[in-house]
Amino acid sequence: MSFDLTLPLVMLAAFGLFNLLLSAAVAVAWRAGVPARSPRSNVVLGIRLLPVAGSAALVLTVVLPAFLLYEPRHAHDEPGPLLLASALFALAALGDGIRRGLRTWRSTRDLLRRSEALIDPPAGAEFGVSVLNAKEPLVALVGGLRQRIVATPCVAAACDRDEFRQVLAHETARRDARDNLKLLMLLAMPDALAWLPIGSELTEHWRVAAELEADERASGSDPRKRVALASALVKVARLSIANGSPGVRSGGSSGIETRVRRLLAPSPATYRGLPVLFIFACAVLIPLLAMPLYAPIHGLIEILVAFGR
Repeated sequence: MSFDLTLPLVMLAAFGLFNLLLSAAVAVAWRAGVPARSPRSNVVLGIRLLPVAGSAALVLTVVLPAFLLYEPRHAHDEPGPLLLASALFALAALGDGIRRGLRTWRSTRDLLRRSEALIDPPAGAEFGVSVLNAKEPLVALVGGLRQRIVATPCVAAACDRDEFRQVLAHETARRDARDNLKLLMLLAMPDALAWLPIGSELTEHWRVAAELEADERASGSDPRKRVALASALVKVARLSIANGSPGVRSGGSSGIETRVRRLLAPSPATYRGLPVLFIFACAVLIPLLAMPLYAPIHGLIEILVAFGR
């Protein structure tokens, strides 16, 4: 097989192997209780994205330069079964991730088509609010780049002015945090975790954490706002139970209970995440440390190519 065909096959196979190894590491860390010690949504998001982001970074900054520097252009290697199996796994994971992403996009598009923009937005709405003609109680932020709040009439009717204003403030906080784009990434991740229950557990854990943080940004330390939002959540939960659908968005009944308890408790201390420069420095450190190891890394690539042949 020529150099031009071997290169993409090696990159796919390396991505598949790294993906499996990092997915296993995430699964072990999750079972060891890492989320309980790091409940913030961005931490959970980073853990969930690690298999794909880490695999892509290692392939582009370690495997690719090592292969280009040390692989003879005139070489003709026959691929072994391990190389082919790893590449096929990577293609299957990428294809399934695209499928799940498209399915999510189509569901959002269908929901938006069923909604109509309100001529007179409710008090407290900072941007477009649409009414969805459905019986199920729902207030949600939908869309990725063009985001919109969608609400069903029964929710607006059940909440008073202050309660509904806080509901809209909550959705505005989710918009500012780009939660919908993060959720799309979580649902479309092309890795082994997407095919295991732990992938859904991580996504649900992120959902609940993101909702709690949006509550804090929307209400702050103002007790009136916190009580108003908690009251609105209870009313929406009651509407859902009366409608026969207790599994409301943002973690079901247990998620609603957690949010209400947090809102009625004293406002927690503000969390400060890792500086962006620190994260960038860690990402740059990987290829710098790998540069002296390009030759032995190429030897490992040769083993991967020939294994089982």
